[in-house]
Amino acid sequence: MKIILKNIGVIGLSLLLHLYFYQSEHIKKFDYKFYDLTMMFENEINKHEDTFYTVIVDIDEKSLHELGQWPWPRVIDAQLINIINKMNPSGIGVNILFPEEDRVSPIYIQNFYQKFFNKTIKFREFPEVLKDNDKLLWNSIYKSNATIATYLINSTYTRTHCEDISYKNNIFAEVKTTLTSTSFLCNHESIQHEIENFGFINAWRDSDGIFRRVPLFMSYKEQVFPSFALATLLSFDSNREINKEHDTVLVKFTTNKPKVFSALDILGGKVSPSEIQGKIVIVGSSVVGLDAKYTIANGEQISKNMIHAFTIDNILANSFLTQPEVYKKVNLLFSFLLSLLMIVLFSKKRYIYIVGLFSVMIIMSFIWLFNSYLNGIYISIGYLWIPFVYFFAAVLIYHIRVINQEKQQQENLLIRQSKLASMGEMISLIAHQWRQPLSVINGIVLNIDVDQRKKILHANRLDEHLNKIEETTEYLSKTINDFTDFFSKNKGKETFYISDVLNQAEHLTGISNHRDIEIIYLNSEEIEFVGYKSELIQSVLIVLNNAIHACLKNLSTIEQGKILIDVEIVKEHLLISIEDNGGGIDMKDLKKIFDPYFTTKAKQQGTGLGLYILKLIIEDSMNGRVTLHNGKEGAVFTFKIPMNI
Repeated sequence: MKIILKNIGVIGLSLLLHLYFYQSEHIKKFDYKFYDLTMMFENEINKHEDTFYTVIVDIDEKSLHELGQWPWPRVIDAQLINIINKMNPSGIGVNILFPEEDRVSPIYIQNFYQKFFNKTIKFREFPEVLKDNDKLLWNSIYKSNATIATYLINSTYTRTHCEDISYKNNIFAEVKTTLTSTSFLCNHESIQHEIENFGFINAWRDSDGIFRRVPLFMSYKEQVFPSFALATLLSFDSNREINKEHDTVLVKFTTNKPKVFSALDILGGKVSPSEIQGKIVIVGSSVVGLDAKYTIANGEQISKNMIHAFTIDNILANSFLTQPEVYKKVNLLFSFLLSLLMIVLFSKKRYIYIVGLFSVMIIMSFIWLFNSYLNGIYISIGYLWIPFVYFFAAVLIYHIRVINQEKQQQENLLIRQSKLASMGEMISLIAHQWRQPLSVINGIVLNIDVDQRKKILHANRLDEHLNKIEETTEYLSKTINDFTDFFSKNKGKETFYISDVLNQAEHLTGISNHRDIEIIYLNSEEIEFVGYKSELIQSVLIVLNNAIHACLKNLSTIEQGKILIDVEIVKEHLLISIEDNGGGIDMKDLKKIFDPYFTTKAKQQGTGLGLYILKLIIEDSMNGRVTLHNGKEGAVFTFKIPMNI
């Protein structure tokens, strides 16, 4: 039952995590980056000169410096459109809003003075056709079949003449769009009336501040209107098939850009008609303060004119991208299912399968990504990878923690097993060491009894017998203490002298029973240490037992076994070196001597755990290092342990 509840909990947690990501801005921003990288990679591998259908006529700083600040008298705007129209472009889009009357128009000046000062101003010898700049501009727009700009906003006010505007008999009535507005900003009535070609110039950045997408359709009062770029295209190509399933598209911005001509050069006749002929002309301004700048994925800033130009070129080349919402849901579902599969594989420790699955996911998802990209669809790959990577990281961290706990438990078990394996040997040693003292005590007791019977047990003789018994029992007590220290479960640090550790380890080996082997201490300095005494005793004991075994094995060759022990402090580290003259270790065995269950002894003599336990104690428990090499006559073990464990 607990396992079932645990599995339900894990599945529920994974599901909640994925649902959270679906609504999170975090995943959107990562997904934007995936798209940016894909687009830049595609631009990098497809470097070629692009053929653009659009050109831009820019009311730039040079034009304003020569012809005066903005807004210009609309007679100049009208003249600019007329000159462009005579160059036979395919279409003209005027990316400028004219919401008010032209206040430098002669007819406006006449009306102003008549209204406020009751003065009639007459312009003698002034052509009638030049009196109304707005009419001149309207006439240029109408005759050139140009497209004008509108703006859809969310406010509470719309001018009366804008409320009833509809686009070419509402030809987009069947389009379903989620983009709506409550207000419609159009041009002044004298310019807007009877103009069929118009579109909204709305554009906005994504939540990370980067511009990627443009709206194609927006609605106002249940009527659907096209974007400025789309309306400009339809002004001369009304039969073009437009995908009406998506109200926004992702624009592909290439390294190359449409040509840009200064409005002043157009008015001055410095641009060849061949540069304009057959092109779609976007008229607007890139001057700071007149037009906002938008940052695209490569960090470059572009004007809204350039955005409209790229949008038109994308539509004509069918190179724009759509981002269907369904792919976000599909990717999120894949991520959820793969996360559950990863949990199963981790629980069964199928690490090769995990690496394989990861590799297949990377290859297949990016093949799917680029194939869809080339077919005009961005599949929102971030919704697959971001939740999966986060969940995978969480599971991996948890799994590593569990593995470490299992490893620690296994190491502790091995240490206990090693101590238990040593227990039988030491019980035999203790029994052997106790036989003679017990015999001595028994002999003293018999002597006391004999002296008592002979009536010669005077005080001095009794004290002599009792002193011998006390010395012997003290020896027995020391043996018990050494045994108790070794098997102590207390893992706490304590302060002790290294000499005590060496003496207890020596005593536990029972080396006194081997008269052909002696231990030689090269340094008699008393070194105080703070650490785990019992474990350090065990470490020294393991090496001493191995050294004794090696010496006994080669006693016929060496005649006298020697074990040299050196202790010193070097650079805040305790160094304990134990060297024997037992012949050393074969070179082929040196690399695996610390592996668990590897032993050079006969099966009945060794378990293969001793040196493995030694390495665990010194390196894992004491944060030190144990090394082994062959000296002149035998093996040399060195412990290097920090003084501050």
